[in-house]
Amino acid sequence: MSDKKKQVIIICQSAAGQMYLGILLNRIWFAPILARTTDEAIHLARTNDFSLVLYDGDVVEPELKTAIKLLKTDQVLADLPLVVCMTRDDPKAIQSLLSAGCSAVLTKPLDFSIMYGVLARLSGQPRTTSRIAVKINVEIAEGIPEKNLMSVNLSEGGIYLRTHKPLSEGELLHIKFSLPHDAEPIEIAADVVRTSSLSTQFAVEPGMGLRFVDMPEDTLLKIRNFIQWEMTGDLEWKSTI
Repeated sequence: MSDKKKQVIIICQSAAGQMYLGILLNRIWFAPILARTTDEAIHLARTNDFSLVLYDGDVVEPELKTAIKLLKTDQVLADLPLVVCMTRDDPKAIQSLLSAGCSAVLTKPLDFSIMYGVLARLSGQPRTTSRIAVKINVEIAEGIPEKNLMSVNLSEGGIYLRTHKPLSEGELLHIKFSLPHDAEPIEIAADVVRTSSLSTQFAVEPGMGLRFVDMPEDTLLKIRNFIQWEMTGDLEWKSTI
C-alpha cells in the first residue's frame, strides 16, 4: 500500500461536521481537505489533486440539487466520484441523487465499515477493509516461529504479527487471541500472505501478515464492531446547521 494518502474534498457547512468527517477520513488513511461551500470546493480543485468528493447532504433540497449540478458540470470535479452523506433514509431521494450522477449515498449515523468500503472502492484504495494499530498477544498452536507473538495491527481480514523470523508465504497457522475487554477468545485458522524481514531500512515493523480463513459470521461482526468503536467511539456527529 502506498504511503501517500489520497486527497478527499469534504464539503460541509457545519464546523462540527467538518471536524467529524475530517478526523474520520484521516484515521482511515485519506488526506481530507475542508470546504464550507461548493464554490469553495471548486476553487480548491484548481490547485489540488482530489480522488473523490464527499458532500454533506443535510441541506435544503434546492441547495442540494444545485450543489450536485455544479459539481457534476465542473471541468475538474465532474469525473470524480461524488459521495453524499445525509440523515434522510429515503429510497426515492437516494435514487434521485444516484440518477443525478452521485456515485454513492451514505446515510447517518455513518456505518464505519460500509463507509470505508465505499470510499476505498471509489478512490482505488487497494485495501478494502480498514485496519487499526493494536497490541494483542496471539497464541500460535503450531508453535512456529514462536508460541506467542504480539500483533501490530488488525483488520476484518487478518492480523499482522511482529517477528524477526517470519514464516514463508502460504504457511497455514491456527491462532488464538482475545480482543481488549472481551473475555471470550477468538480461535481461527490463518495463512501467511506477506512478510517483512528486519533490514537497515526500518520502514515497516518486521513480521508477517496473516489472512483469516473461513471466518464465522459472529467472529467477523465481533472484530468489525471492535474496529468501528476504536475508530469512531470518541466521535459524535452534532450538526450545527
